[in-house]
Amino acid sequence: MVSLTYLVLGNSLVSITLLLAMIRRGGATQVSALFFLVPPVAALIAWALLAEPMPTVAWLGLAIAAVGVALATR
Repeated sequence: MVSLTYLVLGNSLVSITLLLAMIRRGGATQVSALFFLVPPVAALIAWALLAEPMPTVAWLGLAIAAVGVALATR
């Protein structure tokens, strides 16, 4: 029951509220570019907290995604 509550409150209400607030402050194009950072950040969290291995190619992909988002949000 706790996990369902988290999914409803954390993933749905809080995330949509944050998304709409970010769109209000910035442009929709800039905010949508941030979605490209979700997989690299999830990989970093898994690496840091769960000790999952990060291959060299994953680090390269993370860097490419970060540079792409930085270029798109300038």
